[in-house]
Amino acid sequence: MKNKRNGPFLAYADGDGAVWDFPDIEPAFRAGNRFYRIGPGELIPLPYGSYLFSLPGRYPVFYNRKNKDFNHIEVSPDGEEITAASAFLASGYLRTYLPAFLKKDDAPVLPLWAYSGLAVINGEFHVPALRIDDDPRSDPAIHENDGELRSAIAETEGLFPRNRLVKQLATCSTAYRCLCARNFFLGRHEAPVPTTPACNARCVGCLSLQGNGSPFPASQPRLDFNPSPAEIADVIVSHFERVERGVASFGQGCEGEPLLRAGDLAAAIRLVRGRTGRGTINLNTNGSLPDGVKGLIAAGLDSIRISLNSPTPEYYARYHRPVNYSFDDVMRSVGIALEAGIFVSINLFFLPGFTDSETEVIALEKFLHEFPVNMIQTRNLNIDPDYYFERIGFEESEPMGTGKLIDMLRERFPKMRLGYYNPPIR
Repeated sequence: MKNKRNGPFLAYADGDGAVWDFPDIEPAFRAGNRFYRIGPGELIPLPYGSYLFSLPGRYPVFYNRKNKDFNHIEVSPDGEEITAASAFLASGYLRTYLPAFLKKDDAPVLPLWAYSGLAVINGEFHVPALRIDDDPRSDPAIHENDGELRSAIAETEGLFPRNRLVKQLATCSTAYRCLCARNFFLGRHEAPVPTTPACNARCVGCLSLQGNGSPFPASQPRLDFNPSPAEIADVIVSHFERVERGVASFGQGCEGEPLLRAGDLAAAIRLVRGRTGRGTINLNTNGSLPDGVKGLIAAGLDSIRISLNSPTPEYYARYHRPVNYSFDDVMRSVGIALEAGIFVSINLFFLPGFTDSETEVIALEKFLHEFPVNMIQTRNLNIDPDYYFERIGFEESEPMGTGKLIDMLRERFPKMRLGYYNPPIR
């Protein structure tokens, strides 16, 4: 970065992908399809472990103080062509604005990351974001221990030499650097339990499987086998015996929909509860099969997290693209879990200008009054925002602001948690 004065100043990427600040140019930010000017008070230092990205085929948009309008810029102070820049935030942080850019006609669709606005203040990168969960389980600073991890993997594989799920988690923790999988081997926090290759949704932003014609590569290969109930139970019990207030969760980014194996998962839960009463068994799911949810609760499931991009049926269907289930089935699953008295979370995918738009906020309030869930997990939606808006047919309405939406939820639903991670219940 070249400029050491205050700012905020526009951040941009050069032809090599290096990110710089543009002297005396004020950055613009975006929510929905609208550009915004924001003050330094809405920006925080770039969290440790975040990434910077250039946005190919996109020129950065700035605020023109003289004309009091927004414009774009195509070349650097040195006269070289530039692109817009953005940040991908470390876990536990919720972005409040998108990067502002103007697309060229030949701009490619962006890969599956959650793009945040970016600026420079006093020579340091800043982002429009807030920390939504203080739990440190996925803080990058506690995962700079590859030597310790390798030793822990070797020890665990020695204890379970024939357990295919342990081998899968070893791959996840090393090749894919899954922080949750690393925590399993290091004996802390939440253990991931992928179990299911198949899925009954075709989500536009699926991280593990994309169909022909998709512009996205999968972030990692999907699980390609069905671990047995015994293999599953051994992993969960091993975690619970080592971790105080441990969590084990079915339904990971490297698999399909775990409810498709509800019978086997129920058998695994019974095996676990026959050996230990410790720990929280959680299900991350699309909630597509209410009877499967009933069976897992009867077996001893402690908590459930159901994913939604929107509480609006039309937007839900256009993004998740359900196969042989409906939005009503998902709502039935939420109701069944609440009636059973287990801990119920909604995994709500946040995108500034959409999630906080007037129509979506009204729909969300209606949903929360009908289904008083225990928690909303506020997750940044990993997708090119323009591609997303096009695919769901977004009809824009006035956004209230992501930060204001968070404040409103805390005020109107004080008993409901807001966070990022599955909490321990036991």
